[in-house]
Amino acid sequence: MRLLSRFDLSYVYAFLGEATLALNFVLYIFIARILGPEQFGIFAAAIALAGILSLFIQFGLPRFTNREIAAQPETATRSIALFLLVECLTSLAVLIVFLPFALVFGYREKVLAVYYLALIAEVGRAVILTLRNAIKGLGWFRSESIVVFIERTVVFLLAALVLFRTQNLVLVISAMAIARVAFSLSLLFYLSRKVRVFSPIRWAKIITTIKAAYPFAISGVLWILYYQVDIVMLEALSTKAETGFYSASYRVLEIFSALPRVIFYVIFTRLAKYQVSAPERLSEQLYKATRLLLLTVIPLVFLAGTFQTNLIQALYSDEFTRSIQSLSILLPSLAVKVFGTISEQFLQATGKERKVPRILMAAALSNVVVNAVLIPRFASVGAAIATLLSECIMATFGLRILAQTGYSRASLNIVLIAILSFFITTIPTLILYGLSPLIGGVLALPCIALLLYRMKPSYFKESSADV
Repeated sequence: MRLLSRFDLSYVYAFLGEATLALNFVLYIFIARILGPEQFGIFAAAIALAGILSLFIQFGLPRFTNREIAAQPETATRSIALFLLVECLTSLAVLIVFLPFALVFGYREKVLAVYYLALIAEVGRAVILTLRNAIKGLGWFRSESIVVFIERTVVFLLAALVLFRTQNLVLVISAMAIARVAFSLSLLFYLSRKVRVFSPIRWAKIITTIKAAYPFAISGVLWILYYQVDIVMLEALSTKAETGFYSASYRVLEIFSALPRVIFYVIFTRLAKYQVSAPERLSEQLYKATRLLLLTVIPLVFLAGTFQTNLIQALYSDEFTRSIQSLSILLPSLAVKVFGTISEQFLQATGKERKVPRILMAAALSNVVVNAVLIPRFASVGAAIATLLSECIMATFGLRILAQTGYSRASLNIVLIAILSFFITTIPTLILYGLSPLIGGVLALPCIALLLYRMKPSYFKESSADV
């Protein structure tokens, strides 16, 4: 009973919410199987581009909302309507500006419709995400997980029904857009019944909100550009089939990325809260985040790498066998990504968000350059290599800046843990390409022992003179 009383159910609720990503994953598998690699490539490219533009739509407001409400839950909820108004203005600007660019790039008729509908779906998702972050900021993780479950279930059921009945990509993505917009309105009504979400809105408040949120917006744009540019560049520099292969492997990676997101959802709210109420506990939160990532994510990535061939064949069929090549590189990159993301989350939660764009700029630019070099020659495998290299750059820059803010001991320890974790999660890929499993096991054991040794609270504590 004592152990259960100490267990933080916030992580459970956050995990249950993220587990519903499986519905999106299953929907994308249905689209890939029913429509084939070429149509799936168009769909994947449209979703990727909409994902990039969604950060212009969001303008950093979901993360900003989370931090503000977590730090000041009694008063900040009154600004929710203001945040949504700014989001509507940015959405309108994106929808208008996108048309001439789409025509220049040759999008016509059906393809143009798919891209525009994907954008409208992202507008609905942005509003939902802002409202969900408001709920998380209030600490209502159980309610947030229920909201996520309902939203993703509705989108999945409606889109899947349209897909099986029509096998028409335009109608499928139309269903997704309608479901998200309708749900966003319903969620706003629900939240307005729980807390006060409206306050007088003046032009000066809109300008103040834009100024406060723009560091989050810049970071968000760089972040999504970093993670979605691969698919967009693949479509431009390679074939639609290669885009489909890479997208399939990336969708598998996203499922395993859900677990670290769960941890960061809770940790971010805790960091924002303690920055105001108990800043001396920030080192403790760094330790908890690293420990959770190491004990949960790294074993899961290793297991996924061991069965990656079976995953692709079972989920996407033998037609997507080439996806294994890129997945074998993407999975180990996740071991680097999760520890590099710690610095970005910490800086944004503790009021140092202006430092984050420097980290993401270095990662995004390196990703674009390496993609441009490798995709024409290696296609989807080149895109995966570019992702891995840019993850290493982002982790290096991020943890260096974290050290400069007064957490040098914790930062150095996280670097060591990331290197060891990457080596361990690479072993299944090496075995896939011919390494003896026995040798792989022998190489992994000392790394595991060193990881367990370094996961002590003392390696994360800074002296009072440093912090």
